[in-house]
Amino acid sequence: RVRRSSGETVVVGSFNRFRIFTINQHDNSWQDSGLKHVENLYTVTALAWKQDGSRLTVGSLCGAVDLYDACIRRVRYKGKFEF
Repeated sequence: RVRRSSGETVVVGSFNRFRIFTINQHDNSWQDSGLKHVENLYTVTALAWKQDGSRLTVGSLCGAVDLYDACIRRVRYKGKFEF
């Protein structure tokens, strides 16, 4: 289990998947925000957020390390630059 630096998102890893939970500001409860299934990931052994919360790194039992972009929204400027 790893919590994003803002404290609003938690990720829990298990076999071939990890689940994302976010805090509901209205009733202060955790809501299931989704499930990411990764074929052949096997057991999740490590989870870490980038310090600014923009990326999630997931390590597996077999030694794989996957990096996921946690950006909510992207904007293109003049069709060339992505923010």
